[in-house]
Amino acid sequence: MPAVQVEETELANLRAVADFVSKGLSNKEARKLLLQARKAVDPNAVIPEIDAAAPVLSQVEELRSLVSEQKKLMEQEAAARAEEKQLAEFRSNWDRQKAALRNAGWRDEGIAEVEKHAQERGIGDLEIAAAHWEKLHPPAEPVQPSGSGSWGFFDQPGEDDKFVKAMMESHGEDESALNAEINATLREVRSQTAAVRR
Repeated sequence: MPAVQVEETELANLRAVADFVSKGLSNKEARKLLLQARKAVDPNAVIPEIDAAAPVLSQVEELRSLVSEQKKLMEQEAAARAEEKQLAEFRSNWDRQKAALRNAGWRDEGIAEVEKHAQERGIGDLEIAAAHWEKLHPPAEPVQPSGSGSWGFFDQPGEDDKFVKAMMESHGEDESALNAEINATLREVRSQTAAVRR
């Protein structure tokens, strides 16, 4: 084989590279990086350490992915259980509050109105919602009887009180006067109820 002439600086550079590679291959972490660099430069190079580890590393990566997915699924299930528990506690508390309103004299229609009011206003306590609803919807003022505050059973009927006169004269037997008074009273009550609802 013919001798090849190499300049001294080139020889020194080659020796430095060889020394670097030799030291790198003897270090565990550096060896792995050097072999990976070799495989990156020449994918067809046969490097048993990398070629044999590739399937194992692929399996390990799959396992890591599965474990990560399983962990994420478990966290989601735990969050769903916690949310369901919180919702069940809220429902139970809500039902207790409805029962308390019922015991306080509220009817089902009124409780439904209070629940609707609570949902619209974002109120989580039915007692507070009921108090607020009552403040917004006060009960109608009772109708006071005319006169001195009594029904006036012993007062003599006035000239314009035809019903009382007719009933007194007929000893309570005048059906037409009674029907007329009932209809007039119903009209009056209905007009007052309509006015209160507006």
